[in-house]
Amino acid sequence: MNQRRAREAIETLLELWAAERQASLARFREERDATPLAERLSQGHAWRAGVTEVDAAPGERTRLWLRGAGVPRELAFRPGTPVELSAADQRVRGVWERARSDDAAVVVSGEPATWLLDEQLLVEPADDSATFDRGERALRALVDPAPRSIAAGWREALWGRPPEPWTPAPLATDELDPELNGPQREAVAHALGAPRLALIHGPPGTGKTRTLAEVVVQAVARGERVLACAASNAAVDNLTERLVGRGLSVVRLGHPARVSPAVEAHGLDAQVAASEDYALARGWIVEAHTLRQTLDKRWKRRAIPYAERRAGLAEVRKLLRDARVHLSGLKDAIVNQAQVVCATAAGADSELLAEAEFDLVALDEATQAVDPIALVALLRAPRAVLAGDPCQLPPTVIDPRAADRGLRVSFFERLAAAAPSACRLLTVQYRMPAELMRFPSAQHYGGALEADPSVATQRLAELPGVAADPLRPEPWCFLDTAGKGWEETRLGDDPSLCNPEQAARVAAEVERLLGRGVAPRELGVICAYAAEVRLLRARLAGPIGEGLEVSSVDGFQGREKEAIVVDLVRSNPDARIGFLSDTRRTNVALTRARRFLLVVGDSATLSPHAYYAALLEAADRDGAYLSAWADEAPPFDEPG
Repeated sequence: MNQRRAREAIETLLELWAAERQASLARFREERDATPLAERLSQGHAWRAGVTEVDAAPGERTRLWLRGAGVPRELAFRPGTPVELSAADQRVRGVWERARSDDAAVVVSGEPATWLLDEQLLVEPADDSATFDRGERALRALVDPAPRSIAAGWREALWGRPPEPWTPAPLATDELDPELNGPQREAVAHALGAPRLALIHGPPGTGKTRTLAEVVVQAVARGERVLACAASNAAVDNLTERLVGRGLSVVRLGHPARVSPAVEAHGLDAQVAASEDYALARGWIVEAHTLRQTLDKRWKRRAIPYAERRAGLAEVRKLLRDARVHLSGLKDAIVNQAQVVCATAAGADSELLAEAEFDLVALDEATQAVDPIALVALLRAPRAVLAGDPCQLPPTVIDPRAADRGLRVSFFERLAAAAPSACRLLTVQYRMPAELMRFPSAQHYGGALEADPSVATQRLAELPGVAADPLRPEPWCFLDTAGKGWEETRLGDDPSLCNPEQAARVAAEVERLLGRGVAPRELGVICAYAAEVRLLRARLAGPIGEGLEVSSVDGFQGREKEAIVVDLVRSNPDARIGFLSDTRRTNVALTRARRFLLVVGDSATLSPHAYYAALLEAADRDGAYLSAWADEAPPFDEPG
């Protein structure tokens, strides 16, 4: 390996990560400081409250129950949000857990400082600096690693020579999922045989997570211990649920506020809390804080000598110390006994794992993890399997220069290009009929995808209560707005683009689908621009209340609906398409539908771009082209 090249690459990543930290912090402060504190308080984006109760929380944390003027329920305080508690010049970070009718819980690390319990606090969302700290630590571990260490091995694998092809490993047939198809089985065997790193490329609907779960099951059957990760909490929960369903002993790390109810019982906190010993430790913590409150009240009334107060505070510290030691032992026992530990990639650096090492890391959504965060997970084991799709959304990077210099390109993408033999493509998809699959397969996956017979000919009208539409008979349709004069614009000070007349037509198309009998919860609208999302949410407030989803491309990544309407928004005389030129985003939008896809766009603006010209050609070839001049999406009346 070229040691100098590796060091330069790592130092560049450190530089880009520092720039991304500053950009993220600047955006956070700009958004916060744009609104005066009084207004943030009135809008529920900040809160003044005091501590009324102190409770134990597993993982050497403390739960503070706060009460103030009402309870903020705005998006700013959703469960899992990092928050800052402050009074005067003192401040501490925590995590917003949950709200009750008249109070709310914030969890802080360790024992709370005295001022937290005595002062009126300002509670505000905080920037997520912990994620940047973890990524930086992972990068620095690779700068000068000890010989033959895990870090040294990953430095060699990621910046050294591409791996040589290897022999697939035999599968434990007693544990094998019988419903895996041929390419999935091949990918599992390939991954298990990898001496260091294997890649599983999973296009939409091909069972990428199911295949990765099988890798974990097979590894456990071989006696290995696995750390299963993903870039997002939702993906970790999905993976956890699959592994639990396969009968593995699993513990899910992560703040309970960020864990889905489906796997909550398998979370570390829940497993600790279910232990008989937890009640004992919790009792000590409650006793300690009750004693402290009594001592403080008596001290303020001058009803207790100093020596007695000092002895009482010593007893408080002893109770808290004993409780923390007890909880730490419970935690260690649960984590150490688990066959699989599940966490976000960033969460793999959790203090809950201490110095724990694993035989294998399984990383889902690997193409959405920036390199420093992927490294947090990889450094836990000498071998890894990465699953993802570089033809869908890349990692989110705020700083444009850091993105342009490579931070937006994942390890998966670079390694797949440098060492194709390390990657296996899943080719059988179970989401879309053949007509919907054909265009993304040709444009992004070399035409390799095939529709499983179970979905190849499925149609929207086959769903119970859904009527066929003679005006939109095909499983997909490109609705061309060219010539209508529906041009993009900006409303007021909103920096995002929208297209009000096109939004009206999209809303009419949604109403027509609903009129056919499509359930609102089975219908999604994907917009390329946030301002258009806001317009459509206002127009479709009624169906949204019944389960219709209107969101960005990012909001639909990894998800699917029976029917999808895609609004491409852009319409201008100069054929400017902005970030629609990143066709990975469009690929995500076009592959969310199970049975029906409607794309609304202006061919005159889009067609100068080769990708969208090909999309229009595909619509014409499939009989899926429709001009907006042909009809106005009238309310649906079932024929006959």
